[in-house]
Amino acid sequence: MKCVKWLCYCLILLAQPLNAVDVVVHPAVSAEQLSSAQLRAIFSMRQSRWPDGTAIRVFVLASDDSTHLNFSRQRLQMFPYQLDAIWNRQRFSGIGSFPTQLASEQEMQQALQDNEGAIGYLSTGNIPATLKVIRLHEN
Repeated sequence: MKCVKWLCYCLILLAQPLNAVDVVVHPAVSAEQLSSAQLRAIFSMRQSRWPDGTAIRVFVLASDDSTHLNFSRQRLQMFPYQLDAIWNRQRFSGIGSFPTQLASEQEMQQALQDNEGAIGYLSTGNIPATLKVIRLHEN
């Protein structure tokens, strides 16, 4: 029964239209681009520092938020429940922590502007000039 529930959840996710989502960082972050593997390492809380040594602060939206769904699928090539499982496993095993969860894209914009080393994501077209968009490339 549990498998059927997950299958239905996945089918619903696949049926939703994708809106473009960009990876965005605090303007002081020195990185200009990231590989897909680096992005997954950052959002799975395995990479905690930028190349210049600055601590990374990861910000996300709720797992059921459409922007989070699109980011997970487009940029990380995984489903939100997979990210949740990674975060839970690390948190409860004592080797990691959860990213900071925010309630809206407006809160995301503010958090990215206010926290040096911050990384998050926003819908394309919803990015203020005060933030920096990171280019992504394959490994």
